[in-house]
Amino acid sequence: MFQIRSLVLLLLSSLILVGCGSDAVVSALKSVVSLQPAKVWIEKVNFAASDDLNDNSPVTVHIVIPYKPELLADLSKMDADVYFQKIEQIKLDNAGQIDVFSWDIIRGQHLNEVLITPSKVTGEGVLVFARYSSPGPHRVAIADDKEVTIQLDKLDFKVIPVKHK
Repeated sequence: MFQIRSLVLLLLSSLILVGCGSDAVVSALKSVVSLQPAKVWIEKVNFAASDDLNDNSPVTVHIVIPYKPELLADLSKMDADVYFQKIEQIKLDNAGQIDVFSWDIIRGQHLNEVLITPSKVTGEGVLVFARYSSPGPHRVAIADDKEVTIQLDKLDFKVIPVKHK
């Protein structure tokens, strides 16, 4: 009975993912076959920037989804300054193992329901890095939320989960 249920699940997953890219289909099938729980649920991000953001300078924001546990561990140790210095080489060294979504946010800017589409369903976690001119880590991990608001303030930012009823 368990084998039939797994096969049906696999078939249904395949049919649902027909419109997705081949990498997404393969990673979804691997996840279903091994019954790994998903760690990344992020789908939408909202941005709300204060009027005195970063002393009136734009802030580059990256949402990063690594697909290897050791890459997540390495990124989790970096502050934003180190991350932004190394990100191009990190992407080259980890081709196909990291997604980076990027925005330049200006003071007073508000963006709502920006879609995040990971390339795979097997992400290890989600990190947000913001390039501020002020000192500080400027790195936050996103939990298993589907939607968050990134509130960018004068000297730092915070991630606020959006709860739907």
